[in-house]
Amino acid sequence: MASIDQPTSHREELGLVVDLADQQFAIVAVLVTIGAPVVAYLSGIASFMFYVHVALGAFWFGLDFFFKFVLGPALDAAPEDAAGAVNHQLIPKIVAVAEPLSVGVIGSGIGLAFMLGYWADPSIWLWGALVIGILMLLNGFGPLHLVTTKMVVELNNDDPDGERLNTLFSKAMQWGLLQTVFMLAIIMMMVGLRGLL
Repeated sequence: MASIDQPTSHREELGLVVDLADQQFAIVAVLVTIGAPVVAYLSGIASFMFYVHVALGAFWFGLDFFFKFVLGPALDAAPEDAAGAVNHQLIPKIVAVAEPLSVGVIGSGIGLAFMLGYWADPSIWLWGALVIGILMLLNGFGPLHLVTTKMVVELNNDDPDGERLNTLFSKAMQWGLLQTVFMLAIIMMMVGLRGLL
């Protein structure tokens, strides 16, 4: 693991995350996850926006569950050096994809609600989905972002502190599980919004 000078600000930490994720990868992630909803909304075609929203939501949901319940436990059981090497490559890419993806999913959901006329007479389900979406963004760009960024910085050290990494990973899992609860709750809101509850 090649380390650079230790970041001294959050901006430098973000720069490190983007560098380690690969700048081109990060740009493509943003273009796809935010660009697709913008194009769909501007098209004025509600069915296009619906499929973009569902596709991005399924990707976010799948990524969340795969990382937490399959890959995470597998890495936890792997030798420390192997897990560290994988996490050094994986976590920056997860951050580069998951953060704009969250904006794309929630933004496309709000846009879709406008296109379908739901905001003309908003139901409790719509307000619930909006509140949960905002909470997801606050969690994702707040504590979860800060913890994962610190993990990237620690993993990039020549000699990462295993105890600090375990603490950060544990905190990331706690905030991440809260995000999973929000995901399940917002799906329930959307089912209610469609009149299926």
